[in-house]
Amino acid sequence: MWLSRCNVGYFKLKQMQPFLSCLTTTIYSNRQCSFLGKFQVPQGFETAITIYNSSAKKKVPLILKNKKIATWYMCGPTVYDDSHIGHACCYVKFDIIRRIMENIFGINVLLVMGITDIDDKIIKKSLESNLSIQEVSRKYELEFFKDMTTMRVMHPSSISRVTENIPPIISFCEKLIEKDFAYVTDEGNVYFKVAKGVSADVVNEMPEDTEINSDPLKKDKRDFVLWKVAKEKEPYWESPWCKGRPGWHIECSVLASNIFGSHLDVHSGGYDLLFPHHSNEKSQSEAYHNCPQWGNYWLHSGLLQVGDNVKMSKSIKNTISIKEFLKDNCVNDFRILCLQSPYRKNMIYCSETLTGAKGLHQKFHNFISESELHINGEIATALIDEDKLLSKLRNTEEQVFSFLSDDFNTSQAILCLANLIDAVNENLQSSTVSSSENGTTAIFACANYIDKMLEILGVNIMSKKRLNKDFVYLVDAAVEFRTKLRFFIFDEIEAGENMAAQTIENIYNSFTQRISLIYDVEELTSEALHIKEAVNVTFKQSLEFVSTLQNTNISKNKKKAKLLAFCDVLRSSLEKYGITIKDRKGVSTWSVKL
Repeated sequence: MWLSRCNVGYFKLKQMQPFLSCLTTTIYSNRQCSFLGKFQVPQGFETAITIYNSSAKKKVPLILKNKKIATWYMCGPTVYDDSHIGHACCYVKFDIIRRIMENIFGINVLLVMGITDIDDKIIKKSLESNLSIQEVSRKYELEFFKDMTTMRVMHPSSISRVTENIPPIISFCEKLIEKDFAYVTDEGNVYFKVAKGVSADVVNEMPEDTEINSDPLKKDKRDFVLWKVAKEKEPYWESPWCKGRPGWHIECSVLASNIFGSHLDVHSGGYDLLFPHHSNEKSQSEAYHNCPQWGNYWLHSGLLQVGDNVKMSKSIKNTISIKEFLKDNCVNDFRILCLQSPYRKNMIYCSETLTGAKGLHQKFHNFISESELHINGEIATALIDEDKLLSKLRNTEEQVFSFLSDDFNTSQAILCLANLIDAVNENLQSSTVSSSENGTTAIFACANYIDKMLEILGVNIMSKKRLNKDFVYLVDAAVEFRTKLRFFIFDEIEAGENMAAQTIENIYNSFTQRISLIYDVEELTSEALHIKEAVNVTFKQSLEFVSTLQNTNISKNKKKAKLLAFCDVLRSSLEKYGITIKDRKGVSTWSVKL
């Protein structure tokens, strides 16, 4: 991201693509050693969480200034184009951390997201599309939040836009100039004095060619711009120095300081922002507030890599939009992929890792669906060692809490949930005793815990309990109709065609009586109405078939095969609307399709 901020022509950037990955890797390796300085353990309230702090370069206890309240600033998007799954990777991972802090540790997270709505790329998009800066930025901001909602990322507690904070940005610059931490060039650009910054002990390690764009009027090549002169046809704001607009780094400092002032518990962004953006942001904020440690904890998420160590980036045109991803995959697949990858490490996106995430999603889905059948008494539960299984559950709960306390280690936590499923299945398969209620409680407890933990992490496994009750009642009636029709085929077709027709009518009447208990069938969803119509079609086809059998010599097997084919069509019809029917010994059950 930092590279796109530099004043490099598009043709030059295109020439750089062959070695961009190598260059990026080199820069990343230098970021950690160049970032921030000595970490001071904050005074405040402990949380039982140990967190990796980029400022300390190690795991440290998370201590909050206010009990059970975390102030958190997150670098948000530059809104000039559609979001891709590289963006989603960052925001989903931080959403998972936020959910853990709120739902496992009971912390009230006050999350402010900054929106960059003025930028070189936005200006370029505006000129290309013949839209105003505001139209471009608002369009893609709305698209961004729609995508985040789709990806089940919780909305920030507050959002703050750069263009709505220009006066505070100017005041911030004025104070830095007044304190001799910044200076104005003859052209009217304002630069921060890197060598004098609070983090100068670290900044001195920086190479002098840190910024590719080097203004000859800068006093030090490492100095970065706070306010810059607007070019021809660019939007601008009046300031004491020139008609211009903010530099990149100053924006986040002001947006965060406006709300949280001189103290911030958590600051987060992608690893590509660690240096120079966050180091510069920290230096200018501590200079402004005259404090040794403006942000206590700096969190950086790994990047999304496509194939072999190549970052997903618009600049090298290897992105996959969120909308494109969701054509063949679902939100749970991507979120599980993020859960399987430690948030600080780069996440590899390829067919192998995606297949693994899909497989785990299927495992969770199958377990929750099967557990519902046991809990509801639709299939017999074997007599299992309940004490052993409940002991396994308690151990899993302790392990999951321990892993989530340790720098939000979701990769191990989610593995614990999968292992608990294996333990339940192993108990069920090893037992030979059926029709006992003794195992139901343990299965219920395990399924409930797994479902709740997944929900906390943002993975919503579709099951009957999450469906509309009238819809469930209708599907129950449809499956019962099909089951009775199958039993009729096997048990009663021998009785003669006249009786067969009457029996089919009785089965259908039973279905209509059941659904008449639904308050207003016509108010059901279109899927429900299609299911109701599919039952009607199956009834009419079956009745018409048996009514024409009196004067025919069709064998019993062919009669059965024909009626079973009607049942298969009904099952296929329900499959189209998200319902999977499974024929078991003596009973048919249904579950929500993955």
